[in-house]
Order: sequence, then C-alpha cells, then structure tokens
Amino acid sequence: MTADFELPEATHPAIRNGLAYWRRVHPAPGLLPGRQHIDPLQMPRLLPYVWLIEVHPGLNEGAIPRFRFRLVGSHVDLGLGEPKTGRWLHEMEPDFESTPHMHDNFVGVVRTAQISHRRGRPRLTMNTDATELERLMLPLASNGRDVDMLIGFTVFFDSQGNELHPTL
Repeated sequence: MTADFELPEATHPAIRNGLAYWRRVHPAPGLLPGRQHIDPLQMPRLLPYVWLIEVHPGLNEGAIPRFRFRLVGSHVDLGLGEPKTGRWLHEMEPDFESTPHMHDNFVGVVRTAQISHRRGRPRLTMNTDATELERLMLPLASNGRDVDMLIGFTVFFDSQGNELHPTL
C-alpha cells in the first residue's frame, strides 16, 4: 500500500517523524491506521505541525468529497493566518474544488490511500508570511481500508528558508 514510500533526504524532522509515527500505529500489515490509533500524547513534539481533516463523501457514486478541519496545530494555524479547526476547506478556499493541483491531491489520497508529500510554495490563498512549505498527507481509515480522515504534518518557512515562529 504505502510501505515503499520514501521521503527526500532533506526532509524536515517534523515531517519525517510524522511519517514514522503513522507507520508505527498501523494496526496490521495491509491495513491503514484509523483515527482511533492516533494518540496525541504519543507525539507531543509533532502537535504544532499536525492537522486532521474529516472526509465527507458525496451522496452519489463518484461525487466529490468535502473536507473539514477537525484539528489544526498552532504552527499550521500560524502558517494559514488564523485558526482553522472546524472549518470546511471549500469555504476557506473558494477555488479549492476547481483548482486541480490542490483538490486532486486531497481527493487522490482519499481514493488511492497513498501518501502525498510536497515541498514548495503554498497554494492556498490563506497563507500569510510563508513563502514555502513542506507537507505530508497520510490516509486514515477507521475500518482499515476506506479513507475517512486525513492526517497531515506541515512546516511553513519564510523567504530565507527559516521555519515560521510566532512573533511576540
């Protein structure tokens, strides 16, 4: 399924550790972990970088799923400019569903149960001071097979390549 996925060598430690955690909580070979396997107490240093998204399937066969942020870490909120927990992605980003490079990535992880990794400029218009990000998106399935949530880890960087930190 995703056992052979490898991250680039220069991957940020939070991204690398997020993948290691996700692999560690797999319930059995060939099955995906579900939300029930994720324990925030087991990953305290990753919490600022983590986000969980609920996947709401469309009502009809082949319908486009909708995505709602269930939990967003403080570093991710900083990079997105404001708190996003509880918000629908298509409401925050009006062009989300019609922008293939964004929408297809999320839907692709849901439909293929494959890992998605990306480093580059932020694609969401809500990004603030970030000029670059590194993001890992991983499938979760409460029954081990059908993706019903996404867990992600995102690190935002400024124009000098430094990780964003809150200003005091």
